[in-house]
Order: sequence, then structure tokens, then C-alpha cells
Amino acid sequence: MNNTTYPHQYLYGWTGIVTLTTGIAGIISILEGAGIGTGLFIPDIPGGCILLLIAALFATAVIKGRTDRPGWISFSYIGALLLVVFAGCAILVETGNFLTLIMEGEEAHLLTIVSSSFIWAAILAIPLLAGVSKLLYGCSCGGDCCE
Repeated sequence: MNNTTYPHQYLYGWTGIVTLTTGIAGIISILEGAGIGTGLFIPDIPGGCILLLIAALFATAVIKGRTDRPGWISFSYIGALLLVVFAGCAILVETGNFLTLIMEGEEAHLLTIVSSSFIWAAILAIPLLAGVSKLLYGCSCGGDCCE
């Protein structure tokens, strides 16, 4: 069925915002890795490519969401979940690097832990993940969200 009304009027639009910011963060990460950057994020070409792939997943959610609400829900949920998982991994890796620098007696800055673009993209995706999770819970309880 073509049901494009959404229980939360801004949740679908937020998917578009997360799509743009994730794509921009991926491009900046790739540019940082290539040496053409601003120094905002960790230079990470593979991470930037992953962010671009996740942005493509969100873009698919936005495109499908015009006519297929369950498609929007599934693509945006998986994209947000992937961002949160990669952000958790980035926090663990950067915390390990930070502790290694401290144990070696070198200068370590706490800001290096949060300088991964995965973390900032995941912060924007958390409201989307919470909202879509609520929709999925309603679907699993026999609600009318996926009709």
C-alpha cells in the first residue's frame, strides 16, 4: 500500500538531514586522508568510504520513503544502526590510542577520542534511530504503522 503519512511529522525530513551530513562527513574524511582537508576529522579514507555507503543507504531510505513507508523505516533503521555501531567502534579504538599515548609518556589530547566523523554522524542519527525503533515496535505489536 502507498501510505506516506508519518506518525512523526519531522522524522522523514530528519532522514534527509542525516543523509546530507553523513555524506559530507564522508567526503571530508576522504579529503583529510588525501591531505586536502581542514583538520577537523581524523584522516580516514576507508572510513570516509563507509560513511558514503551509509549515506547512500539513507538516500535510498529517502527515495523509498516517498511511496513506500515500510521501505523508509527499514532502510533508515539499518543506516542509523550501522552509524551507531561504527561510532562505538571508533570510540573504542580512539580510547585505546589515547591510553597508549598516555602509557608511552607522550602528549595525548582528549579531543582525539571524539574527532572521528562516525561519532558526529551517529549523534545526528540517534534521534532517527529512536523514532524509527518506536515505529518498528508498533509494527511488531500489531500496530498500523506498516499498513
